[in-house]
Amino acid sequence: KSIAQRLGFEQISLSCEIMPMIRMVPRGCTTCVDAYLTPIIKKYLDSFSKGFDDNFSNIQISFMQSDGGLTPMSSFTGNRAILSGPAGGVVGYAMTSYFKDRQPVIGFDMGGTSTDVSRFAGTFEHVFDTTTAG
Repeated sequence: KSIAQRLGFEQISLSCEIMPMIRMVPRGCTTCVDAYLTPIIKKYLDSFSKGFDDNFSNIQISFMQSDGGLTPMSSFTGNRAILSGPAGGVVGYAMTSYFKDRQPVIGFDMGGTSTDVSRFAGTFEHVFDTTTAG
């Protein structure tokens, strides 16, 4: 990492930091995605925040991550942004539609290029492997 920094690389994605797991292919894919998307996201967020007073310096801004959790704007990265929309949908309908004494709820999010289907029965499941068709 220090060599890449000395050479002037602005974005350095290390697989041991991005996805510290044993499986090499998912770890490599996630790191490649992070290396590609993080600079684009950082550039967009920098441009976005310049449109507001003090660049949001006195306001706490959080972004939804792929796991449904929130992170500060400064920590939002490419590998955590990919499924943030579907994760946000699940969290949103879980908080507004689910009641313990009723049936589980199903979410259906159909966009221009993809469709996401999810189910909430009272607890969030953390999925480590997924299959994406297409």
